[in-house]
Amino acid sequence: MRLVIACCLLFPAGLAAQQLKPETEKQFDCYVQAAEARMDARKAFLLADTDAALSEQIVRGQKIRTMEANGPNPHKLAGGQLYDWIGAAFIPGTTLERLLAMLQDYGHRARYFPETISDSKLLCLTGTERFQYSMRMKEPAILDVESDVTWERVDPQRWRLRSLSTRVAEVGKDHGYLRRLYSYWRFAGTEKGVFVESETITLSDEFGSMTRMLGSALMGINPEKSLRHSLTSMRESILKPGLEIPKLPAGLPACGAPVPRAACAAAPSGK
Repeated sequence: MRLVIACCLLFPAGLAAQQLKPETEKQFDCYVQAAEARMDARKAFLLADTDAALSEQIVRGQKIRTMEANGPNPHKLAGGQLYDWIGAAFIPGTTLERLLAMLQDYGHRARYFPETISDSKLLCLTGTERFQYSMRMKEPAILDVESDVTWERVDPQRWRLRSLSTRVAEVGKDHGYLRRLYSYWRFAGTEKGVFVESETITLSDEFGSMTRMLGSALMGINPEKSLRHSLTSMRESILKPGLEIPKLPAGLPACGAPVPRAACAAAPSGK
């Protein structure tokens, strides 16, 4: 019952998530399946592990780096546009345990990511590995998003997570700025701080180059900018003096099974 109430509060009557066309959804799933296979096959846990220049930039230079993950963006789909970006940063002076505690505080994400999120609510949790939460995003428009999150501990100093949107609804007029928001994060703790790396895959409706240019300037239709904001806010928030991170709340329902991995369905025979 609590989950139903929470969903209704976030998505008021008359506000429905938009459905993708079957061909768009199929192509998106095929892309995600290939991207996840590429991530799983990568030998280096972090790109900075094998890229000395990148490591130098984010550690000594304290820069936040973004790069295209799989060729030029956007990737055109039938009726949609997909963006695939990687972001990398190093956060000095904190610990992996403390950073993860902040990131798993899904009920207060607006406190940690004020530029992109105005409200959030933790819907369910199972241990410290499974979460579902809702949030209201400020960009690329006012959007209500529900996500399913799975954390995986690789070893004592390394974690990764997969966060998949399960529902996206724009408040007011629907512009198609965001249909899917998938993100894959990696964290590696060291004595001096924490390495953070993310790959985000987003899907929007199909826009012309002029609309994308104007939208990027006026409405924030810019997945790279959003990723950079997230990494910047993460670093600023965890290093804020006196930051208190609450413990995970008790009494919430356990989450169900994780969202299954994307599957690229074969085209029907005879067509």
